[in-house]
Amino acid sequence: MERRNRIGDMLVSLPLAHQVVIGIAAVVLAMAAFLFFQWVSTPSYTVLYSNLDDATLSTVVDELDRQGIPYEIEAGGSRVLVPKSDVYAVRASLASAGVQNGSMPQGYSILDDQGLNVSDFRQRVDYQRALEGEMELTLLAMNDITGATVHLVIPEESLFAEDEEPVTASVLLETSAPLNELEVETVTFLVASGVEGLESTNVTVANVDGTVLHAAGDIAAESAVSNRNLRMTRDFEAALATDVRNLLTSVMGEDSASVVVRAQLDFDEQSVETQTFDEESAVALRESTIDETYVGAGTPPGGTLGVEGETVVTDTTGEYTYDRSEVIREYGVDSIISKEITAPGKVESLSVAVVMDDGSLTGITVPSSAEVESLVAAAVGLDTTRGDSISVSAIAYPVPEVVAEEPAAEAAAMDPMAMIPQAVGGLALLIVVVSLLLMARGGSKKSKAAALEVVQPALAGGAKAAVGEGEDAASIHPEVMNLVQRQPEEIAVLLRSWLADRR
Repeated sequence: MERRNRIGDMLVSLPLAHQVVIGIAAVVLAMAAFLFFQWVSTPSYTVLYSNLDDATLSTVVDELDRQGIPYEIEAGGSRVLVPKSDVYAVRASLASAGVQNGSMPQGYSILDDQGLNVSDFRQRVDYQRALEGEMELTLLAMNDITGATVHLVIPEESLFAEDEEPVTASVLLETSAPLNELEVETVTFLVASGVEGLESTNVTVANVDGTVLHAAGDIAAESAVSNRNLRMTRDFEAALATDVRNLLTSVMGEDSASVVVRAQLDFDEQSVETQTFDEESAVALRESTIDETYVGAGTPPGGTLGVEGETVVTDTTGEYTYDRSEVIREYGVDSIISKEITAPGKVESLSVAVVMDDGSLTGITVPSSAEVESLVAAAVGLDTTRGDSISVSAIAYPVPEVVAEEPAAEAAAMDPMAMIPQAVGGLALLIVVVSLLLMARGGSKKSKAAALEVVQPALAGGAKAAVGEGEDAASIHPEVMNLVQRQPEEIAVLLRSWLADRR
């Protein structure tokens, strides 16, 4: 309480200009604190429902207002946002209150309402709608996709397979960020794999801004395959170039060499199956022997088969001898079946170009071109028999200039609106510091004057007591002692100045 009174007395004793400055500083500081607290406490919003029609939007907004949940409306009234930390709880509370997102697709739940008297046409349409809803739900599970619409064209089954029409699909996406090639391929494969009879070449993917991300047809499929092969080739080249650059950097230092790698890859997949028999490992598995002998005159058994199936026996006379010997053996031999599959991506040829610093200007120690060529060839697995080549050149690199960092450019690149709380806080802090300095200077001058008014008579009385006027030291006013305890340095200065004046 005493300290508060002392601060209040000190503020009252200040000049009016100082009091105004302190008041302005307090107001600015309070405003800065309010803005900073509001900026920190403002929650980040995320999408609760999107693609809402007017009726559904009205229902959702009314229920949010009734529950007192903060929200924002974007995209022309078709999207509702709520605090990110409460999105799942809000969805659960709206679902319990009977509020459904009319734009959320329905999957196989459509088939739950079918009765026994549903026609075949209605069954086919409901099944197609269920497939489309399931595909939309699957695509909405991806991070950057905020809306998806899938349309399927499933023709009726034909009697002959060659007359059947292919299944086609069109996908319209609403994304929060542009999709790369891999994500577009993922969308295409997801839709093609989820519908029976649908090929990825018959899927068309487009964005809501009218950009075709994947076109249907053989040309589009070939283009997608070519882009995938080109991406794999560039990734392979970049990996080899990075390895070679790291190797040269460890020897010569940073920014001392440039490396370019070009590769030709074979993306044809081959499968060769070979079966080999070992003749020396033959083992008899089965054996059948027939021996016939006929001795004597007359007609031998058998004859020629006639036209009508009868047996025509040849009439012979005289002695007759008939011998027959037949051996049937079945051998088993060792067999080796080998299947060789060549995966796509085989390296057909490599070419490496290296440009390095010769050290004439920078003064660094560099290895010879032959050593660098040997190191690079070993690093990339160079094979001259398949036509690989390498070229190493040494040139004079200029001495790098030391460029000072420009923090102002970095500060200018920041969002100006994000700097408002910091600027207001800095201004308020500056005003408070200046006010305190002015208060300290004014208070010190006033305290010195007050101390001089109190101390000079007391010291005069003390001096009189010292020269024999008979006054006791205890008669010194208690305020002098308090001032001496609170401000010993100022009292010492006053004493030195008073003694100097008496001299």
